[in-house]
Amino acid sequence: MNQNFNEMSFDELKCYRREGLWRSLGLLLVIILVIVGMVLMEVNHVSPSNQNRFRVIGLTTVIALFGYLMPLMAANRVMRDHPDWVENSGIRAKIPLPMAWHVKRLCVLGASLLVIGVGFTSSFKPQTSQTNLKDQQDNIQVNNVIDVPAIEVPTSDSQD
Repeated sequence: MNQNFNEMSFDELKCYRREGLWRSLGLLLVIILVIVGMVLMEVNHVSPSNQNRFRVIGLTTVIALFGYLMPLMAANRVMRDHPDWVENSGIRAKIPLPMAWHVKRLCVLGASLLVIGVGFTSSFKPQTSQTNLKDQQDNIQVNNVIDVPAIEVPTSDSQD
């Protein structure tokens, strides 16, 4: 990737374009998992501080992956600048992607998914009540027993 995109053949540019597609799909997967994690935290009443912690972890990871995707944007720009190359070479790439690219992409995506997974599991602590409703009612009744003295009501017979 150290070569200038303007100096490459069209087939080499198509390889970079395919690599950009794979990286974009990996980024999309991470974004979807971050959104699902945020929804699960909201639905299960996780504390706001843990929700914010996961949002920061997810947003930081997505921004880092955008930085990983940016160098390949120039390949698409060069291809758009030379539409005549498509007529000469065809749209299909004849050069397979190097294995080192697959390994690097899998390592970056795996590390990103690991960060999201660990961040989710460490932050996902739903707030639950300590007792159920029946126990709460019993506690209220037991704790609030009032000793009321017996009140004698005067009757008409007792008037002398």
